[in-house]
Amino acid sequence: MDEKNIELSKKKSQKNKIGFILIQSITLFRIVLSIIFAGILLTCSNVESYFIISLSILILIEATDLLDGPIARQYNLSSEYGATLDPYADSISRIIVYSSMALSGLVLLLLPLCMALRDITVAYSRIILAQKGFSVSAKKSGKIKATFQAVGGILALLGPFYWPFIGKWSFYFLSWILIIVTLLSSVEYVSDALKSFNKPNGKFLKK
Repeated sequence: MDEKNIELSKKKSQKNKIGFILIQSITLFRIVLSIIFAGILLTCSNVESYFIISLSILILIEATDLLDGPIARQYNLSSEYGATLDPYADSISRIIVYSSMALSGLVLLLLPLCMALRDITVAYSRIILAQKGFSVSAKKSGKIKATFQAVGGILALLGPFYWPFIGKWSFYFLSWILIIVTLLSSVEYVSDALKSFNKPNGKFLKK
């Protein structure tokens, strides 16, 4: 390899390193945004003010979740580290967001508790699969759960505005729908982890 190619290779490597750091920073930024979201929601007394600011932050959290993966794949920045960090950031940020909403009376307190239970269960299931050399990729049920939680967060913030018109039953309905979807999304991971005990290492088939 001549000096020109070596120099080009170094520049490409440097760009990839910068891009990798940028992608991981976007992923971790969700946790920072969720803390800001919680702080505003729990301290702001003006309903209209907290709604506008909190909704803007919530949309930004979901936007970073949607963008970091496609950007990483587009620029060939995907990695095992990033694949591990992304669900971690999702889990922490959503638990913080929904815990603050529960403390503000926007959802049932049981919801963030079930979210934490689900995420811990899935994490241990993935550990079992990884130790036996099986796939730990995201499942379709996990993506469906993420969509419900993203939309549910917005609907929960809107609650104080539509409850007077349709009744507080919608508060319980939304909370229980999210609880059920959240818990059901762990079944696929747990099932794969249990199946892995009866299969040779590394021979588990991805669905």
